[in-house]
Amino acid sequence: MHNVQNSPFVTTLIGSTLRKSPPDSNTGRLVRNSVVALVMMLFYALVTGCAGTAKGLDNSVYSNLQPEPVTSQQESKAPALVIIRYPAMIHAHAENYYVSSFAINAIGGEVPFSEYGKPQTSRVAQSVIEKSSYFAMSLYRELKEVLPEGSVLLSPHIVVWDKQKKLHTRPILATEQIPSVLTIDFNIYSFPDVNQLMDSPPITFGDLVTPMIVVKSSRWAQPSLNGLLVSSPPLVSTAWRQARANSKQHFQSRMDGDADNIDAPLDFISFLGERDSATLQLPVKRTGHGNLHNIAIEEYPLEKIRMDGAVIAGLGENFSIDPFENSFVRGASTRIVEILNSIDHERATFFARQEAVTRFDPELANVFFVQSADESVRARLQLAEALVGAEREFLAAQSDSIYDGTYLGNYGMKMRKIIAAEYRMLEERRSLARKQNITTAVAVIALAGTVYGAIASTAATAVVVAGSGAALVGSAWAAHKSLGIQTESDEVHRYFLARMAPVFDRQMAVQMEWLESKELITARSFAEFRNKTLSLYQSRVRSMSISAKQRCEFSHPDFDGIGRWYGVCDNDKGTGRGYGLVSNHRGDQLEYIGYAMEGRASGSGGMIIQRAGNVGLTYYEGSFKNGVPDGVVKVEKPGQPTKFRTFKAGVDVGRADPRSMQRLSFSAHSVQTRTLNP
Repeated sequence: MHNVQNSPFVTTLIGSTLRKSPPDSNTGRLVRNSVVALVMMLFYALVTGCAGTAKGLDNSVYSNLQPEPVTSQQESKAPALVIIRYPAMIHAHAENYYVSSFAINAIGGEVPFSEYGKPQTSRVAQSVIEKSSYFAMSLYRELKEVLPEGSVLLSPHIVVWDKQKKLHTRPILATEQIPSVLTIDFNIYSFPDVNQLMDSPPITFGDLVTPMIVVKSSRWAQPSLNGLLVSSPPLVSTAWRQARANSKQHFQSRMDGDADNIDAPLDFISFLGERDSATLQLPVKRTGHGNLHNIAIEEYPLEKIRMDGAVIAGLGENFSIDPFENSFVRGASTRIVEILNSIDHERATFFARQEAVTRFDPELANVFFVQSADESVRARLQLAEALVGAEREFLAAQSDSIYDGTYLGNYGMKMRKIIAAEYRMLEERRSLARKQNITTAVAVIALAGTVYGAIASTAATAVVVAGSGAALVGSAWAAHKSLGIQTESDEVHRYFLARMAPVFDRQMAVQMEWLESKELITARSFAEFRNKTLSLYQSRVRSMSISAKQRCEFSHPDFDGIGRWYGVCDNDKGTGRGYGLVSNHRGDQLEYIGYAMEGRASGSGGMIIQRAGNVGLTYYEGSFKNGVPDGVVKVEKPGQPTKFRTFKAGVDVGRADPRSMQRLSFSAHSVQTRTLNP
């Protein structure tokens, strides 16, 4: 052990502490001896405690939540309940940019410049992709067990780079074309500097795991927060910017009358790609804490969770017991069910359903916003949504195939061996002094990294370990038998491809039920399946007795521009049920759904206003007249509780009884809808 009393750290601390104490007095000697003893204990704790052990939380903040059954609210059977998005692959052209961004935007501390280009940092970056893929399967399996069949879908993403968008991701499957109540961005994080592997920054190694999540819904499910419901703290500003950017794109697409096909990148990769972006002052609340009446984003803390070591040590080929389930997944899925039960599913999927219908029938999509009860419209809509539901079932089968390959197959077996080997290394490491920390960390990362490097990337070339020769040669860890799997990197790479290939080349059959008929649709790929559903729709579609003009005016007294209305139209102005949007020269944007007269909001409806330069949005729901709130209106602003106010010609004149409010209906067959609990 170091000579603690002669350490410069101790000498400086003692000198500054005792500067005013008489050195020869009994009091001075007593104080000096006490301080020396205290400092020795503190210094020893720093050397052999904080840095010498890699401790984590035994349970997540979600672990104590009590499970509850999901409440089925949806009238339409087309949407999924949850889509899980996660990073699964890296394009070869994006590798260098991804690794450098991973080091520069490290969460938990600064990474020395000398570490940026080291192979060890690259291995950690690649392990994030692989472990995210592996642990996402645990969340998928748990949600599948508690939610209805076919309602949970996987959306693996590939990390890409181009000159225009820089570092971003795109979905590998068509999953995100299916309407869903919630989307969950999921990834596992590790600090990129191996010199700090065992210290305070969040890591994922052995029995330690650091999950990160972002939960979103449609912006109409929680308008004042742009649909952002839950986020890990490091990602919250990025997630907000992404939600706002997507809203702008949707807005502009609808103003132009174009198809609304937007691939939203993963928030974690977007975070890595941001350079010197400002941290936004957003309304947030801790899980289970804070003012529950205020509208705020729930923060899921950045937790370093320690899983059951006994289970980790025996992982190997045993996948029947999942250590991630008890430590995080079960509680997280419970929280997801709580959110599903707290929001209106029709409201959350309304616009995504309209977009999905557009692929089959643009004419029907224009009438969709009218929500007509006419039988000819209802029959056509039922057929279109039955086919969207069939697509969802096909993609659910693809998700099961991904799960089978990633978790139950050879890939999963290899990943469990890696995690078990890391755990054995970490357990032995916990008994060592700090001076051996770096050597051990480098050796473990280098050896396990040969596997990560081969299976994370789309590049087919084998990964060559080019770590520090002195560190590896002088370390007994380099020859540790439990990490002998690094020689199988090419084999693991093939397993990785094999887990994805069956998704695109497997005969699947889905039985679609529509009214009193049944159709069996079979295909080997989603593209083939969609072609068959389109052909089926065209052969069965009926004419409609109602139509909606493609170009109709919508306006607002405070906006100088003329907007666009989708719905019932009279004299080229919105009159009746529909959806309108308008902007002005300042960049303010307004969206409205409900009833209108002469091109302005009139009757019951909901209105979202985004002022340029403001972070949050304002949402009004209730009665409108001549474009402005008039009557009993619910008002929502970020960071504030929901208010019920009485308006006259757009002026707030006082409190109101919420029971007198005309609630916005997102379904032609329902009288009232529920809103997200404040």
